Amino acid sequence: MRQGSRALPAMAFRPARGYLHIKDMQEEKLKAEIQHEYDNAAILEEYDRVYKPTYTLEFDRTGELVVYTCDPLKHKTIYLQYPYIFYESCIPLCLFMYLANPLSLPYYATFAFFGLANVLWWPRVWQLHSMQYRIKKMSLLRGGRYVKFERTSIAGDVFTNWVEVRHFHPLTEDFKEFDDRDEADFLDERGQLKYELACELEHFKQWSVNDQDVDVFFMKEGVVHHPEVFEAITKGYHIDTSDFVINTAHDERAREPSYNV
Repeated sequence: MRQGSRALPAMAFRPARGYLHIKDMQEEKLKAEIQHEYDNAAILEEYDRVYKPTYTLEFDRTGELVVYTCDPLKHKTIYLQYPYIFYESCIPLCLFMYLANPLSLPYYATFAFFGLANVLWWPRVWQLHSMQYRIKKMSLLRGGRYVKFERTSIAGDVFTNWVEVRHFHPLTEDFKEFDDRDEADFLDERGQLKYELACELEHFKQWSVNDQDVDVFFMKEGVVHHPEVFEAITKGYHIDTSDFVINTAHDERAREPSYNV
Protein backbone atom coordinates (compact mmCIF):
# COMPACT_ATOMS: atom_id res chain seq x y z
CA MET A 1 0.00 0.00 0.00
CA ARG A 2 1.30 3.38 -0.93
CA GLN A 3 2.08 5.83 1.79
CA GLY A 4 -0.82 8.15 2.53
CA SER A 5 -3.55 5.86 1.17
CA ARG A 6 -6.28 4.60 3.47
CA ALA A 7 -7.70 1.08 3.42
CA LEU A 8 -11.50 0.81 3.24
CA PRO A 9 -13.17 -1.20 6.00
CA ALA A 10 -14.21 -4.74 5.14
CA MET A 11 -17.89 -4.00 5.87
CA ALA A 12 -17.99 -1.63 2.90
CA PHE A 13 -17.93 -4.63 0.52
CA ARG A 14 -20.71 -6.52 2.27
CA PRO A 15 -24.40 -6.10 1.41
CA ALA A 16 -26.51 -4.37 3.98
CA ARG A 17 -28.27 -6.62 6.42
CA GLY A 18 -31.67 -7.64 5.11
CA TYR A 19 -30.70 -7.34 1.44
CA LEU A 20 -31.73 -10.59 -0.32
CA HIS A 21 -32.87 -11.80 3.07
CA ILE A 22 -35.45 -14.60 3.19
CA LYS A 23 -38.83 -13.31 4.33
CA ASP A 24 -40.72 -14.72 7.27
CA MET A 25 -42.34 -17.78 5.66
CA GLN A 26 -45.02 -18.08 8.32
CA GLU A 27 -46.20 -14.56 7.61
CA GLU A 28 -46.07 -15.08 3.85
CA LYS A 29 -47.98 -18.34 4.15
CA LEU A 30 -50.69 -16.63 6.19
CA LYS A 31 -50.98 -13.88 3.56
CA ALA A 32 -51.27 -16.47 0.78
CA GLU A 33 -54.01 -18.38 2.63
CA ILE A 34 -56.04 -15.21 3.22
CA GLN A 35 -55.67 -14.17 -0.42
CA HIS A 36 -56.70 -17.67 -1.57
CA GLU A 37 -59.85 -17.58 0.54
CA TYR A 38 -60.70 -14.13 -0.75
CA ASP A 39 -60.17 -15.09 -4.41
CA ASN A 40 -62.32 -18.22 -4.12
CA ALA A 41 -65.10 -16.72 -2.03
CA ALA A 42 -68.52 -17.04 -3.64
CA ILE A 43 -69.90 -13.68 -4.76
CA LEU A 44 -73.66 -13.51 -4.33
CA GLU A 45 -75.45 -11.18 -6.71
CA GLU A 46 -79.17 -10.70 -6.44
CA TYR A 47 -80.82 -9.86 -9.74
CA ASP A 48 -84.57 -10.26 -10.05
CA ARG A 49 -84.90 -9.45 -13.77
CA VAL A 50 -85.05 -12.99 -15.15
CA TYR A 51 -87.04 -14.06 -18.20
CA LYS A 52 -88.04 -17.64 -19.00
CA PRO A 53 -88.71 -18.30 -22.72
CA THR A 54 -91.92 -20.04 -23.71
CA TYR A 55 -90.07 -22.66 -25.77
CA THR A 56 -87.04 -24.91 -25.50
CA LEU A 57 -83.77 -23.22 -26.42
CA GLU A 58 -81.46 -25.07 -28.78
CA PHE A 59 -77.77 -24.34 -28.18
CA ASP A 60 -74.95 -25.45 -30.42
CA ARG A 61 -72.01 -27.54 -29.28
CA THR A 62 -70.21 -24.51 -27.89
CA GLY A 63 -73.20 -23.47 -25.79
CA GLU A 64 -74.28 -20.54 -27.97
CA LEU A 65 -77.64 -19.54 -29.41
CA VAL A 66 -77.52 -17.14 -32.36
CA VAL A 67 -80.08 -14.40 -31.71
CA TYR A 68 -79.25 -11.72 -34.28
CA THR A 69 -77.20 -11.52 -37.49
CA CYS A 70 -76.49 -8.71 -39.93
CA ASP A 71 -73.93 -7.48 -42.46
CA PRO A 72 -73.48 -3.79 -41.59
CA LEU A 73 -71.00 -3.05 -44.39
CA LYS A 74 -73.51 -4.35 -46.94
CA HIS A 75 -76.52 -2.36 -45.77
CA LYS A 76 -74.90 0.83 -44.46
CA THR A 77 -73.95 3.70 -46.79
CA ILE A 78 -70.29 4.47 -46.20
CA TYR A 79 -68.53 6.68 -48.72
CA LEU A 80 -71.38 8.73 -50.19
CA GLN A 81 -73.35 9.34 -47.02
CA TYR A 82 -74.70 12.83 -46.37
CA PRO A 83 -73.66 15.14 -44.70
CA TYR A 84 -70.09 13.77 -44.58
CA ILE A 85 -69.69 14.02 -48.34
CA PHE A 86 -70.69 17.71 -48.13
CA TYR A 87 -67.95 18.45 -45.58
CA GLU A 88 -65.28 16.80 -47.72
CA SER A 89 -66.40 18.61 -50.88
CA CYS A 90 -65.60 21.94 -49.18
CA ILE A 91 -61.93 21.03 -48.61
CA PRO A 92 -60.75 22.03 -52.16
CA LEU A 93 -62.65 25.32 -51.88
CA CYS A 94 -60.98 26.11 -48.53
CA LEU A 95 -57.53 25.36 -49.97
CA PHE A 96 -58.27 27.59 -52.95
CA MET A 97 -59.28 30.45 -50.65
CA TYR A 98 -56.07 29.97 -48.66
CA LEU A 99 -53.66 29.75 -51.60
CA ALA A 100 -55.21 32.05 -54.19
CA ASN A 101 -56.96 34.51 -51.84
CA PRO A 102 -59.30 35.89 -54.56
CA LEU A 103 -61.01 38.24 -52.09
CA SER A 104 -57.72 39.77 -50.89
CA LEU A 105 -58.43 38.86 -47.31
CA PRO A 106 -55.86 39.46 -44.55
CA TYR A 107 -53.50 36.64 -43.66
CA TYR A 108 -55.25 35.56 -40.49
CA ALA A 109 -58.53 35.20 -42.41
CA THR A 110 -57.04 33.07 -45.16
CA PHE A 111 -55.20 30.93 -42.61
CA ALA A 112 -58.59 30.13 -41.07
CA PHE A 113 -59.55 28.46 -44.37
CA PHE A 114 -56.38 26.38 -44.14
CA GLY A 115 -57.33 25.23 -40.66
CA LEU A 116 -60.87 24.47 -41.80
CA ALA A 117 -59.57 22.31 -44.64
CA ASN A 118 -57.67 20.22 -42.09
CA VAL A 119 -60.66 19.50 -39.84
CA LEU A 120 -63.48 18.89 -42.32
CA TRP A 121 -62.45 15.24 -42.64
CA TRP A 122 -62.84 14.58 -38.91
CA PRO A 123 -66.60 13.80 -39.12
CA ARG A 124 -65.78 11.15 -41.74
CA VAL A 125 -63.28 9.52 -39.39
CA TRP A 126 -65.85 9.33 -36.61
CA GLN A 127 -68.41 7.93 -39.04
CA LEU A 128 -66.04 5.17 -40.15
CA HIS A 129 -65.08 4.51 -36.53
CA SER A 130 -68.75 4.10 -35.56
CA MET A 131 -69.19 1.31 -38.11
CA GLN A 132 -67.53 -1.16 -35.75
CA TYR A 133 -70.32 -0.64 -33.21
CA ARG A 134 -72.90 -2.05 -35.64
CA ILE A 135 -73.37 -5.60 -34.39
CA LYS A 136 -72.70 -8.31 -36.94
CA LYS A 137 -73.74 -11.24 -34.78
CA MET A 138 -75.08 -11.61 -31.26
CA SER A 139 -75.25 -14.98 -29.51
CA LEU A 140 -76.69 -15.89 -26.13
CA LEU A 141 -74.37 -18.01 -24.01
CA ARG A 142 -75.68 -20.94 -22.06
CA GLY A 143 -76.53 -19.75 -18.58
CA GLY A 144 -78.40 -16.71 -19.86
CA ARG A 145 -76.26 -14.02 -18.23
CA TYR A 146 -73.90 -13.13 -21.08
CA VAL A 147 -74.06 -12.52 -24.81
CA LYS A 148 -71.26 -12.62 -27.34
CA PHE A 149 -70.83 -9.84 -29.88
CA GLU A 150 -69.10 -10.20 -33.22
CA ARG A 151 -68.26 -6.84 -34.79
CA THR A 152 -66.31 -5.80 -37.83
CA SER A 153 -64.43 -2.65 -38.78
CA ILE A 154 -64.28 -0.89 -42.12
CA ALA A 155 -60.94 -2.66 -42.72
CA GLY A 156 -62.51 -6.09 -42.22
CA ASP A 157 -61.11 -6.71 -38.73
CA VAL A 158 -63.35 -8.90 -36.58
CA PHE A 159 -63.77 -8.12 -32.87
CA THR A 160 -65.35 -10.39 -30.27
CA ASN A 161 -66.79 -9.08 -27.00
CA TRP A 162 -68.66 -10.63 -24.11
CA VAL A 163 -71.28 -8.45 -22.40
CA GLU A 164 -73.42 -9.08 -19.35
CA VAL A 165 -77.11 -8.92 -20.23
CA ARG A 166 -78.13 -6.75 -17.28
CA HIS A 167 -76.09 -3.84 -18.67
CA PHE A 168 -78.44 -3.39 -21.67
CA HIS A 169 -80.62 -0.29 -21.95
CA PRO A 170 -82.60 0.11 -25.22
CA LEU A 171 -82.96 3.59 -26.72
CA THR A 172 -85.73 5.19 -28.73
CA GLU A 173 -85.57 5.86 -32.46
CA ASP A 174 -84.09 9.32 -31.78
CA PHE A 175 -81.52 7.76 -29.39
CA LYS A 176 -83.12 8.78 -26.10
CA GLU A 177 -83.71 6.66 -23.02
CA PHE A 178 -87.11 5.11 -22.39
CA ASP A 179 -88.89 6.16 -19.21
CA ASP A 180 -89.43 2.44 -18.58
CA ARG A 181 -87.34 0.04 -20.65
CA ASP A 182 -89.89 -2.72 -20.05
CA GLU A 183 -92.38 -0.69 -22.12
CA ALA A 184 -89.99 -0.31 -25.07
CA ASP A 185 -91.58 -1.33 -28.37
CA PHE A 186 -89.07 -1.84 -31.17
CA LEU A 187 -90.22 -5.10 -32.83
CA ASP A 188 -92.99 -5.40 -35.39
CA GLU A 189 -95.57 -8.17 -35.67
CA ARG A 190 -93.07 -10.35 -37.56
CA GLY A 191 -90.53 -10.06 -34.75
CA GLN A 192 -88.13 -7.88 -36.75
CA LEU A 193 -86.80 -4.44 -35.88
CA LYS A 194 -88.91 -1.38 -36.67
CA TYR A 195 -85.87 0.89 -36.73
CA GLU A 196 -82.13 0.78 -36.11
CA LEU A 197 -82.09 -0.12 -32.43
CA ALA A 198 -79.42 1.49 -30.29
CA CYS A 199 -78.63 -0.01 -26.89
CA GLU A 200 -76.60 1.73 -24.23
CA LEU A 201 -74.28 -0.61 -22.31
CA GLU A 202 -73.38 0.38 -18.78
CA HIS A 203 -70.07 -1.48 -19.10
CA PHE A 204 -68.37 -2.60 -22.29
CA LYS A 205 -64.86 -4.03 -22.30
CA GLN A 206 -62.88 -3.54 -25.49
CA TRP A 207 -59.13 -3.62 -26.06
CA SER A 208 -58.65 -4.52 -22.37
CA VAL A 209 -60.35 -1.29 -21.31
CA ASN A 210 -63.68 -1.19 -19.50
CA ASP A 211 -65.68 1.65 -21.06
CA GLN A 212 -68.94 2.97 -19.65
CA ASP A 213 -72.13 4.06 -21.40
CA VAL A 214 -71.18 2.74 -24.84
CA ASP A 215 -73.83 2.64 -27.58
CA VAL A 216 -74.09 -0.37 -29.88
CA PHE A 217 -76.47 -0.60 -32.84
CA PHE A 218 -78.64 -3.34 -34.30
CA MET A 219 -79.48 -2.41 -37.87
CA LYS A 220 -83.04 -2.71 -39.15
CA GLU A 221 -81.85 -4.75 -42.13
CA GLY A 222 -80.54 -7.48 -39.80
CA VAL A 223 -82.38 -10.70 -38.96
CA VAL A 224 -83.73 -11.38 -35.49
CA HIS A 225 -83.76 -15.18 -35.19
CA HIS A 226 -85.36 -15.38 -31.76
CA PRO A 227 -87.54 -12.28 -31.24
CA GLU A 228 -88.69 -13.32 -27.78
CA VAL A 229 -85.15 -13.86 -26.50
CA PHE A 230 -83.80 -10.81 -28.36
CA GLU A 231 -86.37 -8.50 -26.78
CA ALA A 232 -85.67 -9.87 -23.29
CA ILE A 233 -81.91 -9.45 -23.73
CA THR A 234 -82.08 -5.87 -24.98
CA LYS A 235 -84.34 -4.98 -22.04
CA GLY A 236 -81.77 -6.26 -19.56
CA TYR A 237 -83.33 -9.58 -18.53
CA HIS A 238 -81.22 -12.58 -17.67
CA ILE A 239 -82.48 -15.56 -19.63
CA ASP A 240 -83.55 -18.72 -17.83
CA THR A 241 -81.85 -21.46 -19.87
CA SER A 242 -82.92 -24.41 -17.72
CA ASP A 243 -85.11 -25.69 -20.58
CA PHE A 244 -82.59 -26.38 -23.34
CA VAL A 245 -81.21 -28.97 -25.74
CA ILE A 246 -77.82 -29.26 -27.42
CA ASN A 247 -77.71 -29.54 -31.20
CA THR A 248 -75.19 -32.26 -32.03
CA ALA A 249 -76.01 -32.63 -35.74
CA HIS A 250 -72.96 -33.58 -37.82
CA ASP A 251 -74.16 -31.78 -40.93
CA GLU A 252 -73.57 -28.31 -39.49
CA ARG A 253 -70.25 -26.54 -39.76
CA ALA A 254 -69.09 -23.62 -37.67
CA ARG A 255 -68.91 -20.13 -39.21
CA GLU A 256 -71.40 -20.95 -41.95
CA PRO A 257 -73.89 -18.14 -42.83
CA SER A 258 -76.88 -20.31 -41.86
CA TYR A 259 -75.21 -21.94 -38.88
CA ASN A 260 -77.59 -22.51 -35.96
CA VAL A 261 -80.21 -20.01 -37.07
